[in-house]
Amino acid sequence: MGVGPLTPEEKNLVDPKLRYSCTRMLTDYAEPVCQSLLGNPLNDLISHHLLEAIKPSALEVSLQVAADIEKERSGLVTHWEKQLERSHYEVERAYRQYNAVEPENRLVVRNLEKNWEEALACEEKLKREYARFLEEQPAILTEAERKAIQQLASDVPGLWSASTTTSKERQEIVRLLIERVIVLVEGNTEKVYVEIHWWGGHKTNTHLVRPVAKLEQLSYYSQLLERVKTLSEENMGLVDIAKALNQEGFRPAKRREQFNASMVSSLLIRAGVKSNKTIKSEQVARQANEWTFREISQKLNIPEPTLYSWMRKGQLRVRRDKETRNGIWLIYADEKEIKRLQDIRNRPKQWIYNSKVQKVH
Repeated sequence: MGVGPLTPEEKNLVDPKLRYSCTRMLTDYAEPVCQSLLGNPLNDLISHHLLEAIKPSALEVSLQVAADIEKERSGLVTHWEKQLERSHYEVERAYRQYNAVEPENRLVVRNLEKNWEEALACEEKLKREYARFLEEQPAILTEAERKAIQQLASDVPGLWSASTTTSKERQEIVRLLIERVIVLVEGNTEKVYVEIHWWGGHKTNTHLVRPVAKLEQLSYYSQLLERVKTLSEENMGLVDIAKALNQEGFRPAKRREQFNASMVSSLLIRAGVKSNKTIKSEQVARQANEWTFREISQKLNIPEPTLYSWMRKGQLRVRRDKETRNGIWLIYADEKEIKRLQDIRNRPKQWIYNSKVQKVH
């Protein structure tokens, strides 16, 4: 696939609002906001369109494969026939030599008779091997063989995903059919515009949904909050709201497939339907500017696992209240500290890319 700066003509292919996030796959344009795109979803999308493109040619491929196999077998039959012809010639030559010698020359007769017998044995062995070859691989394909070839040709997805098909082989097939792929991320949202340039000039325009880190990045975030609020006003429980959101096609961030009750509760807080104050059965003796992990999580929209990770790295000022059951962790956060945590939360992540991740700017 081609890489390099987009031409002015290519930049005009999409809505002007998207141009500032325009990118070529695997190419860094040093835009102000660093974006990321996992390689697997993009690879799956490209594979899907490639398999769809070659599906109509399955019958043609099967016929060509059958013709190629029959041609190869015909060449092998010709090779066997030449070997048999040469072997038969050796037998006749040995016989002529034996027949031409005077009987009185017994020593020479015995040697020539032995050569003749060896030539006959070689010819018989070659005939048996040739008959076995014709039985195993007839010059004309059988009906069962033709059906097997046709089935394999029609099951291109199975061959594509088979463990015996290597990544190098897939890449070679892609390069034969696709000239380049242009990827454009819509701002900081989950929407990704993909344009596939096929060899021959044809183009395929499609879209991809990428995983994002925060709910606020979702292009339908405002719509999602309004929908949650409406469902709550209809006296639906958390589980029922989550089920309704999933059925209506809403999806959370971070590669999760469905909403659950806990996520819905967080959305209700964001929508202002529920209070973000956490009620504890234990009475916590707090010092000034101390918060629980859940309170900070809801206040700053930072996942609790992220906060615990920061704590392990020494990025938080924490204290464990041993007077409560199990010892509740408390975070010290005055206004300055809250601003610092927000800055950390909003700071572009320094992703560690591996072979499955492409960096996009």
